[in-house]
Amino acid sequence: MALVTHQTLKKTYYYNFFPTKGDEDLAATAANPHPLGSRRNRMLVEMRDLYPPPVVDPNHPWQIKKTLNHYEISSGKIVISFNDTFEHILRYWNFCMANHIAILGHRVAVAVWDVTNEKKPKKYDGNEVYFQITPSENCILTCVGVMRDRNFKIDDYIGLYWDPKESNFRIKLFYSFTR
Repeated sequence: MALVTHQTLKKTYYYNFFPTKGDEDLAATAANPHPLGSRRNRMLVEMRDLYPPPVVDPNHPWQIKKTLNHYEISSGKIVISFNDTFEHILRYWNFCMANHIAILGHRVAVAVWDVTNEKKPKKYDGNEVYFQITPSENCILTCVGVMRDRNFKIDDYIGLYWDPKESNFRIKLFYSFTR
């Protein structure tokens, strides 16, 4: 019997609440605000978890569950809260990728598997499928193809999670609200 240990590195922000005098002077004389906004006063750091990561039930791995709203349906972008992003997604990403999104504000191409029909899952990837942070600090998973093909409607109840073994998102429709 082998002992299996799981270790992830939790990501968190380190804020610079006390800028140097030079930074204050530079900010005061700058005509245009910094493109990164408040993100420039913080940095992403990794720290070892004191506790093992949450155990994902292989029969029911849906760590993020939500009801789709009008914005998500019309834009093809699923909004994922800041806490859900850091707890269930970024903890499984390497530091460079997490920093690319959380600090630099860039989008990262990802793959999404629609596993609503478990016998025929469908993969979506390419330029139309990406993950990025918003100015409100939430993240969005843009997957227009999934929204269009699955014909999601307002108030549909979905689940999604980041699969660390396959490095992709999995999405499943639990309940469709029919009018």
